[in-house]
Amino acid sequence: MRIFFIAFFLLSLYACDNDLTTIGDNLIPNDHYVEVTRFILDETSTIKLDSFPTSSMSTTSTFQLTMGRVEDDFTGITKATPYFQISPNGFASNVTWESNCMYDSLTLEIPYPRNLAGDTTSYQSFDLYQLKQYMVYNLDNPIFCNTDSLPWDKKLSSLTIYPQQESYTRKLYFRINDALGQDLFNKMRSRDPMFEDRNLFMDYFKGLAIVPNEKNSLLTSLDASQIKLQCHYHIGATEDLSFTLPMYSSGQNVSYAYTNIKYKAWENSPLNAVTFSDSIPFQKENRAIIEGMSGFMLKIKVPFIADASKYKTIIKAEIELRPKVDIWENIPEPQLLSVYVVRSNNYVKQVLMDNSSNNIYGILSQNIMNPDSKKYTIDLTDFYIRQVEGVQPLDKEIYLLIGLPGYIYSPWDGYQIFAGDVYNKYQRAIFEELPIFSIYYSNYK
Repeated sequence: MRIFFIAFFLLSLYACDNDLTTIGDNLIPNDHYVEVTRFILDETSTIKLDSFPTSSMSTTSTFQLTMGRVEDDFTGITKATPYFQISPNGFASNVTWESNCMYDSLTLEIPYPRNLAGDTTSYQSFDLYQLKQYMVYNLDNPIFCNTDSLPWDKKLSSLTIYPQQESYTRKLYFRINDALGQDLFNKMRSRDPMFEDRNLFMDYFKGLAIVPNEKNSLLTSLDASQIKLQCHYHIGATEDLSFTLPMYSSGQNVSYAYTNIKYKAWENSPLNAVTFSDSIPFQKENRAIIEGMSGFMLKIKVPFIADASKYKTIIKAEIELRPKVDIWENIPEPQLLSVYVVRSNNYVKQVLMDNSSNNIYGILSQNIMNPDSKKYTIDLTDFYIRQVEGVQPLDKEIYLLIGLPGYIYSPWDGYQIFAGDVYNKYQRAIFEELPIFSIYYSNYK
């Protein structure tokens, strides 16, 4: 019996066809493959936004203000000065001449700044100025931009801070001179109607500006909704009393605020000549720059490649941007980049989207084992297929603008302005390699 089973097993092995060259030969042949074509995008340049909103574009939302000054070894000096108005908040019920209340002090309270970029190991000094003019709000175009500015009047106070992380829990206070404080307090005791009428209050108190010292080395961000003017007083033995005039109020008593941003390139730098319409080619310094607050963006021309072969289909198209990695300045890189499809004159036609109307971003990635692998990848697949395989006539001029995450504010046809992170995030990416554009084809021949 045992011999019978051994013989049956050997016969079964002999009957099996183990010729690998014939496995699957009864299936439909599938000999297509992926072909990759790569292009160096040598028509790459740096542009600079002429202006962008630094105020809230909605009168019912809070936003960030920026203050400070920072020096970037690659680009130059950026200085941010917040301008804002104080709103009346009605009458303080116990501040009357009859109550025998006594003035103590007037302070401007601001939340402790959140560091954006720069040197946190040095003292930072600021001066508080009263404005000579109040802000004029345009109802047809309700924004203030980085280029907006107002003349200062008299200096009210100064403040020096040491921006270390362990100090972030406390608020900051500008002690304002007592002449202004006493006058404001007396007007409250006299029930001046300006405390219930914003326009009257603006005529009296036009606004404030926090001006950074020219030796400062740090940019910081403020929650504008937490800024307030406080008048401190006491009544007899009852101390620590105060009434508040907020920077921001809901309803009709809306105050305005924005950040004035001044940028200055280093002497003899090509960046002195860059504008929104006059770009600097990559080849000028073998460099291109994206930077928030100074307004630098990348402009790229993408080649129009429409392969006539009926045996090839585009399955992927992408751009790779490799940022410089050996930088030791305390300036963060953006994790995402917004991409805009523009004309040759930089007029925005659309935000880059896929076929499902989702925004496409440049996404930063890196192999943690290889620092040199850091790159931004922009998936152009859906957009590029529409461009080269869409309805005739096809637009063969493909230009992209790339910058910090944001959007286009366009209240009417013909008016466009870039909005978003450019106004309050000092993030930077430097590119010393030209971008690479890759097209992946499925080849069936």
